[in-house]
Amino acid sequence: MAHSLRQALAQRILILDGAMGTQIYARDLSVEQDYCGCENCTDILVKTRPDVIADIHNAYLVAGADCIETDSFGGAAHTLGEFDLQDECFELNKMAAEIARSAADAHSTADKPRFVLGSMGPGTKLITLDQISWDRLFESYRKQAEGLIAGGADALLLETCQDLLHIKCALNAMIAVLDAKGKSPDEIPLMVSVTIEQTGTMLVGSSIEAAAHALRQYPITSLGLNCATGPAEMAEHIRYLGKHWDRTLTVVPNAGLPELIEGETVYPLNPDEMVEALDRFIQQDGVGVVGGCCGTSPAHIKAMHDAFAGRTPKAVTKSAMKPSSTSLYQPVEHRQDNSILIVGERCNASGSRKFKQLLESEDWDAIVALAREQVRDGSHVLDLNVDYAGRDNAADMREIVKRFVRQVDIPLMLDSTQIATIEAGLQHSGGKCIINSANFEDGEEKFDAMCELACNFGAALVIGTIDEDPQAAMARTADRKFAIAKRAIERATSVHGLSVSDLFIDPLVLPISTGMDDDRRSAAALIEGTRRIAEAFPEVQITCGLSNVSFGLKSAARQVLNSVFLDELTGAGLTSAIVHASKILPLSKIDPEHHRVALHLIYDNREESLGGIGLPALEASTGAIA
Repeated sequence: MAHSLRQALAQRILILDGAMGTQIYARDLSVEQDYCGCENCTDILVKTRPDVIADIHNAYLVAGADCIETDSFGGAAHTLGEFDLQDECFELNKMAAEIARSAADAHSTADKPRFVLGSMGPGTKLITLDQISWDRLFESYRKQAEGLIAGGADALLLETCQDLLHIKCALNAMIAVLDAKGKSPDEIPLMVSVTIEQTGTMLVGSSIEAAAHALRQYPITSLGLNCATGPAEMAEHIRYLGKHWDRTLTVVPNAGLPELIEGETVYPLNPDEMVEALDRFIQQDGVGVVGGCCGTSPAHIKAMHDAFAGRTPKAVTKSAMKPSSTSLYQPVEHRQDNSILIVGERCNASGSRKFKQLLESEDWDAIVALAREQVRDGSHVLDLNVDYAGRDNAADMREIVKRFVRQVDIPLMLDSTQIATIEAGLQHSGGKCIINSANFEDGEEKFDAMCELACNFGAALVIGTIDEDPQAAMARTADRKFAIAKRAIERATSVHGLSVSDLFIDPLVLPISTGMDDDRRSAAALIEGTRRIAEAFPEVQITCGLSNVSFGLKSAARQVLNSVFLDELTGAGLTSAIVHASKILPLSKIDPEHHRVALHLIYDNREESLGGIGLPALEASTGAIA
């Protein structure tokens, strides 16, 4: 073909075809003969009635469609399995693509090439609702993608998406197929179209903002909306994407909201009304692909062609999405206006006795309650660490994440030294998580594996300043903290393509509460290391496990020292901290003498003139508030 789909997208508004199902159900087809007894399984018609499917494609191409979708909306193996057709997944999808390919080629000219989009629908099982496993869904979409590509599809279109986790799994399957064939998403583009219900969210509750943030890192050519509503109900969501999505935007609405008239479902918008609505999206929001979903016909597509053919996508002013992680429902910005990004620390088997006990007893409801309590206390993100010797950590992570994503509306930081444990959590979280953490302690191989997880699941990544040095792997000086951070940022971005703003550098908090001389300068070194990292990489996030600085002290002294230390770190450029939010005091609530003592401890100021200030002095001076 003379021109690629990506080239065409850059040059002109592309017209997608209209409804396949509407056209099929308008035909007089036999359930027993044409559907082979598989009522409503329209995908089997590519085998039994290829003439019907080809006729529908041809009608849309004659109407002026630039792109036609294969008759494979229900062609994933797990969906075909409902008709006992799972073993025919590859062949049915290959046939679907071949029929569309033949029709598209017959109508292509040098000036107007026609393209085949391999249609991949959502099926009837949602992974977030625990109706299907990641592995089964991955394999299902892998087989479908293989068949569509083998049949000649120019691109793969994942459409009518109702679940962000579902999208992630399908995208991973598509990318795996491309990799196996030595292809890239530049050669065979990946397109995603989500469905926003009349409630204003996807079926599982995700907002369009959450969807855009969760999918931003994936190599997808376009993002848009289709189905569920007419164009009027899509306007608010298209407006958001028009302002913030940095790639092609697609709009494929139904012909209005369906109405029941004399027992028949009728879609009210005529071709001219559809064109009028879509024109506003093109003019105001820079939409580059338009088409029709349920209730649309070749007449709708002809009207779109007559109105939009030859027009170039309108350049609109974009505002970059602010770096964020998301829950299943909403995004949370990495940089907070009036606070650091607070990561709740209490769901941690290594640091919370209460959480460990709840984990031992498998009191899942109490664990959810503990998470919700941290949200009420002001946490923006929830750290989850289930590493506990003698238990199946991956199983624990799966069990808790499945509950958290639906019952706790803040993003998750999945915290483990074990790749399998983190992956188990990622396979159950549709939002954009933060992985905690990568480092160079075991060399670049494990570091790279963590980066690959972040790429595969669209996650942010915490990186600790630890390297392979057998004598001092954990960086203690500001120089070492900065050097390791620089190495990690450069490798994560240049080798793996991760965004700097999605990296959280953890320069590592070491306790100054041990009484050992080697530890006295740890806090000051961390502050200086933080300052140097922040100055050199202003877009990177910097986080830490704050309370480790005061490990072993009495609770009142810990509260003062942690609070003062956090203020000093924030001034140096810290943007986030893993902390018990309710235990942090504003400086105005700290006694000036307690503040002074804490500062001298943090900066290891031990001049004799200070009267022997040290740990005993801090604990003694804070004893009155214990």
